[in-house]
Amino acid sequence: MEFMEERHEAIVIVGLRGRMDSNTARLVEEKLLGLIDAGDSRMVVDCAGLDYISSAGLRVLLMAAKRMTQTKGKLVLAALNDDVKQVFDLTGFSSIFQIYGSREDAISAQQ
Repeated sequence: MEFMEERHEAIVIVGLRGRMDSNTARLVEEKLLGLIDAGDSRMVVDCAGLDYISSAGLRVLLMAAKRMTQTKGKLVLAALNDDVKQVFDLTGFSSIFQIYGSREDAISAQQ
């Protein structure tokens, strides 16, 4: 699992690449919660490079979104591939998260 971080004005963009499963979810959790705890209140999670997500990965994203809501912030997802999108649809997570087709659309929605 690779974790990339960049900034666009006041928005932190987190790129995920690889598989987010029980072996890698903890790393992503630490990174996302660390950014939120450091004061980032607008986050785009770019999933274009995410090949697979397990229930452990879904739990991490849900936890990060809840923490972000508690701090009056907003976390959105972008660029889910068909396989990952199917997991979100089957689990009902598509109705929990705001999901954008591209990173650019997600950034625009955060501005």
